[in-house]
Amino acid sequence: MALELYHPGFEVDQRVEAMLSAVGGYPASDREVFVAGYGGLCRIDLAGRRALEICGGFGKLAGMVAETFPQAEVIGLDLYQASGPAVEAQLKRFPGLSYVAGDAFDLSGYAAESFDLVWGQAALHHLAHDPEKLSREVLRVLKPGGRLIFIFEPLGHNLLVAAIRAMHMAWYELGDESNLYFSQFERMVNCGFARCEVQVFNFLGYPLKALAGRCGVISQAVKRLDGWLFRRFPRLLRYGANCNVIFTK
Repeated sequence: MALELYHPGFEVDQRVEAMLSAVGGYPASDREVFVAGYGGLCRIDLAGRRALEICGGFGKLAGMVAETFPQAEVIGLDLYQASGPAVEAQLKRFPGLSYVAGDAFDLSGYAAESFDLVWGQAALHHLAHDPEKLSREVLRVLKPGGRLIFIFEPLGHNLLVAAIRAMHMAWYELGDESNLYFSQFERMVNCGFARCEVQVFNFLGYPLKALAGRCGVISQAVKRLDGWLFRRFPRLLRYGANCNVIFTK
């Protein structure tokens, strides 16, 4: 099955705005990536459903999903269990929210077909050394029609972007960072997913990120130009710098 590559349109509802303001921490030039990603999390009403965040870190996004859907059961999983005053306050506010320590490659503690949504933010590129094992674990716990979403992931097909990232990783000694490639998504699909959407961003936006981040007018102009280029020349979708990936079982 071919991957569905596209540059999404943007409709920001109140739920997405709340998530953006609470989670934050990324340059304004990347806002569209998160708008689309959080919109994907809100695509269905999670009330009465179960959702699992993998590699959730301090659990801010899991907390926001629980706040957005207070009748959902939301679990935030990371190698180290989220803790601290902010986490304790969230747990008191949202009875359906919990944080656990665990490995995304071992979801054996959860029953088959027990989740409607599994997601990670800036997580897949840390897990892509064994995409088949990850896919098998998630496919087992997802219900039919359930989705696996990864938000704000790096793509490596653009050689200029790859070179910039390589210099950045060397400069800051980021040994656990890596780019992703469409072949890895295809390997995941072949494990049993019915559909894979890849939302692509930042063709010119990534090389110009430093400049655009200092000037809102430039940032908006670059985003509009990127959108036009992606729509006018669809082959450029292969050379975007960032993506969201949505797998459907």
